[in-house]
Amino acid sequence: MQNLVLTRIDDRLIHGQVMTAWSKVTNAEQVLVVDDGVAKDDFMINVLENAIPETMAIGVFNKEDAVTFLSSPLEAPTIVLVKVPQTLEYLVDHGIDISQIDLGGMGAKKGRERLYHTISVSEDEKASFQRLMDKQVHVFIQIMPQNEKVEMKDLLK
Repeated sequence: MQNLVLTRIDDRLIHGQVMTAWSKVTNAEQVLVVDDGVAKDDFMINVLENAIPETMAIGVFNKEDAVTFLSSPLEAPTIVLVKVPQTLEYLVDHGIDISQIDLGGMGAKKGRERLYHTISVSEDEKASFQRLMDKQVHVFIQIMPQNEKVEMKDLLK
C-alpha cells in the first residue's frame, strides 16, 4: 500500500519511542491507531492525540472503520499502530494490503509466554502471526530503527 510507511504492533500504541525514532525514520505525517476498545474510549483518544507532535495527524478507528479508511489511497506517509496481531489479520482478511509488520512490543500478562526479550505472546497470538506469514506478510521484531530485524518465522519454530 502506497504511503503505508510502518505497520507496527505495540500494546503501548503511541509512546516516546514510536514518535521520536520511528516518525523521523519513516517521515510519517499521520498515525492511525486501530483498536476496537480505544476507539470507544474518549479519554484514551484524548491521551493519544496529545502524545503526538502537533505537526502530525492522528486517526483512531475500530477495525471495521479502519478497513473503510484504508481501502482508499493514503494521502500522506502513515504509521498504523495496533495492540495485537489479530487486528492486522482482520485488516488483511478484509483486503487491506499490508506487506510487512514490525512487532515492537507486547508485554507480559496472564496467558502469554515470553517469546523474545520484552515480547510475550499467547497461543492465539502465535497462531495469528503464523496465519499472517502464511499470507506472505513479512513479520519481524525491530524494537528501534537501529536494531537488527529478528524474523518471527525463526522464533515460532
